[in-house]
Amino acid sequence: MRNIIEKLDASITLQVISLIALLVFAAVTNTNAAMTGAGLNSAVANAAINGAVVNTGINGATAIAGINGAAQGDNARINRYVVAVSANYGGQGRPVLRYAESDAKSFAKVLGEMGGVQPGNVILVKEPGIAGLQKQLDALDSKIAQGKNAAGRNEVLFYYSGHADEKGLRLGNEVYAWKELRKRIDAMKADVKIAVIDACGSGAITRLKGGVAVPAFMVDQSSDMKGYAFITSSTQDESSQESDKLRGSFFTHSLVSGLRGAGDLSGDGKVTLSEAYQFAFNETLQRTEKTMGGAQHPSRDMNLAGTGDVVMTDLRSTSAGLELDEDVDGRLFIRDANGELVAELYKKAGRAMSLGFPAGKYTVRLERPAEFSEAAVTLQNNRREKLSHRQFAAVSAEQTTLRGEIGGLRDCTAGDSIACSLDSLDHNGKYRVTFHAVDSDKDPRKGIQIGVFVAEADDYMLGTQLSIIANVAKKEMHGLQVTDIYNGANAHFEGAQISGMINYAQSFDGAQIASTLNIAGKNSSGAQVSGTANFIADSLNGAQVSPALNYAGQADVQVTAALNIAGEAGVQVDAAMNIAGKSDVQVTAAMNIAGTVEGAQVSTMNIAGRANGRQVGIINICGTCESTPIGLINIVGNGVWSVTSSVNEMGALGLSLHLGTAYLFTAIEGTREFEKGSNFKHFSDMYETGLGLGTQFGKYGNHFELEYMFLNAREGFGMDTDEDDINFHHRLRLGFVHKLFPGFGMTVGGTLNIVSEGNADKVIVKPRSEYHDDFSVNGHKARWWPGFYAGLTVGRF
Repeated sequence: MRNIIEKLDASITLQVISLIALLVFAAVTNTNAAMTGAGLNSAVANAAINGAVVNTGINGATAIAGINGAAQGDNARINRYVVAVSANYGGQGRPVLRYAESDAKSFAKVLGEMGGVQPGNVILVKEPGIAGLQKQLDALDSKIAQGKNAAGRNEVLFYYSGHADEKGLRLGNEVYAWKELRKRIDAMKADVKIAVIDACGSGAITRLKGGVAVPAFMVDQSSDMKGYAFITSSTQDESSQESDKLRGSFFTHSLVSGLRGAGDLSGDGKVTLSEAYQFAFNETLQRTEKTMGGAQHPSRDMNLAGTGDVVMTDLRSTSAGLELDEDVDGRLFIRDANGELVAELYKKAGRAMSLGFPAGKYTVRLERPAEFSEAAVTLQNNRREKLSHRQFAAVSAEQTTLRGEIGGLRDCTAGDSIACSLDSLDHNGKYRVTFHAVDSDKDPRKGIQIGVFVAEADDYMLGTQLSIIANVAKKEMHGLQVTDIYNGANAHFEGAQISGMINYAQSFDGAQIASTLNIAGKNSSGAQVSGTANFIADSLNGAQVSPALNYAGQADVQVTAALNIAGEAGVQVDAAMNIAGKSDVQVTAAMNIAGTVEGAQVSTMNIAGRANGRQVGIINICGTCESTPIGLINIVGNGVWSVTSSVNEMGALGLSLHLGTAYLFTAIEGTREFEKGSNFKHFSDMYETGLGLGTQFGKYGNHFELEYMFLNAREGFGMDTDEDDINFHHRLRLGFVHKLFPGFGMTVGGTLNIVSEGNADKVIVKPRSEYHDDFSVNGHKARWWPGFYAGLTVGRF
């Protein structure tokens, strides 16, 4: 019993000594906090005291260890800074990116929400030049230097999304060399420098010092790690790609999803950069293996000294969260209330997963082979919502929108792998040259295939096929086919088909050249040149040239000597006939026919349902004309088409046909005089026929009209007429038409008449009352007089 009491007294004594030591430490710490104006050390000390009071059963050694731990935790406090740089424009000749800025903001946002980065420590740099970027880094160095006296470790996270190549970052038309960029990041005044570079060829920066894939290299808050680490979205000779479906790059999207919690492989509620990198590596590679840009392998390099692993995000720091149950299995797409894709990941069954998001409404889409389902979830502050497989409801497969590329689907993220396979063949395929009587290859092919009689490729083909009889590509081919008789591409073809007789492609981008016939089935781009005929069922963004026949559902240009036919055409040029449902320009010697003409029709005869442009020809016919046709006979549905019967001062009954528009019409007229003294009961043998032009001053309905008419006057008609007895009658008249009711009006006006003897030896035309004046010009007899007319008009005027 005494031994027990002695041991107990010793234990109590140690506890009291420990408590006194803690109180002394707290007093000193509080004094320092008062002098520096900071309260953090006091809080740590108080927490240590509370721990000692609660755990009074521990020995003095443990209490002292708690004090050291408190001090160590204080010294390891992290001051984290983010510099997020975006550059959509990479100089002339490079495509403008669409999502570099949004990628930079996404990276900064997730670190602000879950990575402990204060709002004032986030620097967003958009479209900088080299000097502008260096200025931002210099300013950050100054800020870090000013806070060096504060306890803790300083970390700088440098992020870049934009253009780059083997030389360095492409900042507009400037190049920030990889060597200089790395040198500048290494020189940052922070203890730990982490660079994440999402750009083509960004792996070059890790190759400067022989960087390769290495084990985890990041550090935790409790570590003493110092140095630098670099993560790049691709290797030195690879492309980094962005996706319209993701509205961002594959790599950054995967990295941010990992930082949201998908990368927490240990399940401890924290995501280290090593875990985030591993998740981003696997996701990026998986998503880009079948893209046109080829597989993308993120890389990393480090020079760090210390222990531990950097915690990039802490799921416990978010106000709301989503817990995925163990039974959820498949690829998950998580969208916020605005429909933006905020995270994407593949989750296997058997392991729960926690994700951090701001509070709000989300839609979670689960995709498995031939199975699609969705669940709606609302995340609330201070609560983590659990989502299990039974909460998902079946939905139809997502409909994707194509962007009109030649040859069909070109979006690997939508599930199409044709272009992806070709790109992989281009990057990884072995170049081969083969020569056989019948050269047939069932495997994907890159190189030259020569068949004496036939060359056949059953799979994708990049290269050239040569043969005497036939070349056949059963899947998509890029390259050249040359044969004497037949080239066939059962799928899309890019390049040139040259044949002595026939070329066929389901669709093509390039040229088909044949002596007899070119055929394409679907939307194509390029040129068809044939010695006889060209045919394409769909549209051709290019030209068809042949001597006999061109046919296309749609074509930019058709040139032939005989017949062009198109559902829609840009320009049709022909010696005989052009036919189109819709055309911009039609030019031919004989006849143009179009449903709609946007530009011009030039021909002997033009026919259009609607002409938004101009018709120029001898005969022009259009249902609706926006411009006045120019021709001898113009029949316009929405223009002037009227017949006027009138009596004039010569005692002649005239019948006049007006065709055209109110701005310009052509007039065809015939008159015959009544016998003098017959009281308008009998006609004489005096006839006049003629053609003229006129205008209604742009008015329909009630209007004035001015008209010039040239008439041939003769005694007798038809076979009884002597061609040497014709007078030439020039008539200018100004009249007024009054519309009595639609389609019917009364016309009246005055005329000025000049008649020359023409082919006759005398002037035979004169007014009934003989109030004329005779004169001669160079021995040619002539007569002039003023006149009048009155009559009735029917039609559209």
